[in-house]
Amino acid sequence: MTRRREDEWTRRRFLVTAGGVAAGTLVGAALGDAASSPTIRSTPAAGGNHKPRAGVAMSPALTAAAADLRRLVTGRALTVDDPWVLMHAVLPLGADARHGDEPILDYVTRTWLEPVARGGAQYAAFPLKVEAHPNHFLEIMYATAVPPERAFASRMGRVTRADLTRGAKALFTPAIQGDELSWTVSVLTAESKPDADRFENADGRAFTVSAVVEAAAQAGEAGYADTVAAMRGTKPYGRSAVQEYACNGTHVVYAVLDAVRNGYRGSRLPERATALLQALLYRLGPEVALIDKVIGAEPGAQLNADAAKLQFLGHAIENARFAQHHHLYAPTPAEQAAIATAEEQLAGIAHRLTTTYDLDTLARQVPRAYSLILGDACHALHAAEIEVA
Repeated sequence: MTRRREDEWTRRRFLVTAGGVAAGTLVGAALGDAASSPTIRSTPAAGGNHKPRAGVAMSPALTAAAADLRRLVTGRALTVDDPWVLMHAVLPLGADARHGDEPILDYVTRTWLEPVARGGAQYAAFPLKVEAHPNHFLEIMYATAVPPERAFASRMGRVTRADLTRGAKALFTPAIQGDELSWTVSVLTAESKPDADRFENADGRAFTVSAVVEAAAQAGEAGYADTVAAMRGTKPYGRSAVQEYACNGTHVVYAVLDAVRNGYRGSRLPERATALLQALLYRLGPEVALIDKVIGAEPGAQLNADAAKLQFLGHAIENARFAQHHHLYAPTPAEQAAIATAEEQLAGIAHRLTTTYDLDTLARQVPRAYSLILGDACHALHAAEIEVA
């Protein structure tokens, strides 16, 4: 999202909402970046018997976490009518995941895709208020290998994934800046090779994908500057710009890694992607401690702290396993130990979410906070199911 209201509730701030909910406290709606979404309505789930993919190597802790996370995703995320949550469910469950009797991709596209007029033509796009970040839903289609010819019904008529990609290029604007470029980077680098990366938007303005990647990489480096200083021992770890980034600074790292995977290597991008991932993995310990200090110190705030940890740990493990899966990085023994601890912490959080907290009351009283937990559970389950040798 390129601009935000001053008073917008966002997961990029550590804000706490006090208030008891049976076995836990309400998670402040501030804890997330989810778009303003329709009222959550229960729709019977489909695909509730989804099982982990065969051959995926998991530690015992991550196996336990995945079992609880799968219950959250199939038993809860698939039943809501929130497009942001449903599209997140596609990440771990795949492009054929269903909402009731209809594939999620068809349901979301049919219901929320809108025509956008630009440069004398009309393009298909999801409103930012629905997907929260530019090209977010399209990036999920790429991540789950939706083919370009896959067609969807929409209010515009028949629309293919390739049409959505054309729209992403046509509607691209320099107003999309910083880490908000993350999802666009994944889409554009998957679509264009580095030696043929020039494109024009609907206004006739020319861009290169390499320049978009560079802007995202520089944003990542700026956000992680204080973390790197902490790694070097020149300043203590604490609040910094990175916590203001989407999902606590994790998406921008993923985007740069994705660009490298897709063949973008100019300006030392592989080395810079490695440095960003190392900084993210360094954060696994101190960031959890910071969450406990800032959020967990509040009376009865364990659910708030667990929600923040679920978001950070799930996304961080997702980055690590993505990099390993694509042979972009091999964690050091110290980083492996930190990841193992993070997996144990994630397992505890996932178990509490399925056994301790009253999520039904949370869904009624703070539906947006409920949506955020479900979206982050989807990312964490996706992390677990990324194949790592």
